[in-house]
Amino acid sequence: MSGSQSDDPGNPKYWRQLFGEAAEPFTADLREPTSIETLRQLHQHVLENYDFACAATGVKFLPGVQPWALRDDVLVVPIKSPMAGGPLHVSNYLCLSRAAADAFSLGHLAVGPHLELIVDLSRIDPELVERLNADGRLREPQEKARPDPESLSFHRAEIFLASP
Repeated sequence: MSGSQSDDPGNPKYWRQLFGEAAEPFTADLREPTSIETLRQLHQHVLENYDFACAATGVKFLPGVQPWALRDDVLVVPIKSPMAGGPLHVSNYLCLSRAAADAFSLGHLAVGPHLELIVDLSRIDPELVERLNADGRLREPQEKARPDPESLSFHRAEIFLASP
């Protein structure tokens, strides 16, 4: 009964052979943190691409003296969070009023594949529903900022449908 060590489950070599990988070990891709200037430019471009209007309600916002400055009435909201792998690109962000941004982030409001607005009537504020774009669609930004279909799909599946 003299089997080799690689055939003996009591031998650590058996398990290393079974679960060992021939591939290169994982190394994290260390990146520099995103600079404040990059974030400021992204914020500014999103606001400009939506012409300082809420994509869900059409409400126009007056650009301030510093149009890129953070405000309470208009938010630049990621469709797919950068923490979940969403890109830092204008196509992954929406310009939304505070109420629409809250509804979007909580999963009460989503955007369909053809930019149709999807709402969960059991959870969304009825006053916000009345203010949504009359055509039932997201206001389209300039072409380069058109919402990324993969990010929209992620939001529908992971935020809208997953919300209680």
